[in-house]
Amino acid sequence: MMIRGSFETELKEIKSKILEMGQVVEMALQHALDGFKANDHQVLDDVIRNDQNVNQFELQINESVTLLIAKQQPVASDLRKLIVALKISSDLERIGDLAVDIAKIGKRVPPSELDHFRNNLITLSERATEMLSSAIAAYYHSDILNAQRIAILDDTVDRMYADFIQSLFKVQESTNHVETAINLAFIGRYIERIADYATNLAECIVYEVNGQYFDLN
Repeated sequence: MMIRGSFETELKEIKSKILEMGQVVEMALQHALDGFKANDHQVLDDVIRNDQNVNQFELQINESVTLLIAKQQPVASDLRKLIVALKISSDLERIGDLAVDIAKIGKRVPPSELDHFRNNLITLSERATEMLSSAIAAYYHSDILNAQRIAILDDTVDRMYADFIQSLFKVQESTNHVETAINLAFIGRYIERIADYATNLAECIVYEVNGQYFDLN
């Protein structure tokens, strides 16, 4: 009983650390998007510089999970929870990398060119950040219902992204802002990938709770 209680305590600490990591990633993404919208290079540079904090979180979580497996030799259902913790921390790290990618490309987009598309990207990003926030909360609370709802939002982001790309390159053909259009397209793609990762998190939550994998993409 004491061993079981120790496992639950350490697992809860790991989940709390993942929640903290998720909040850091959310903040990095929001700052990247705010800096891009305002063309604020100082904010964008901060996002790039602080990426090492996200990487450190992943390393700490990996170490905690590895030590817990070694000490407790968990049964199948508990091992599943630890595997999910590793997967979620890895996906959060990748979302952090995408926030950095947005910041780097955001520095190369002049504020005067195709500005209405900059605003369109912010609208698209609001859906993706909503998905990420919901996925992190759903993981911490083992909330399958909210995890499944994320798939609906992913479909919305996919449609918005497709419409954005189509309209972007139609305008580019008539304005000849080729480089800016390509950079905006990259940012749109990164936002769409963040939504995909949020959906991956939702799939992990369902798997952790009931032991079955469902493709929500």
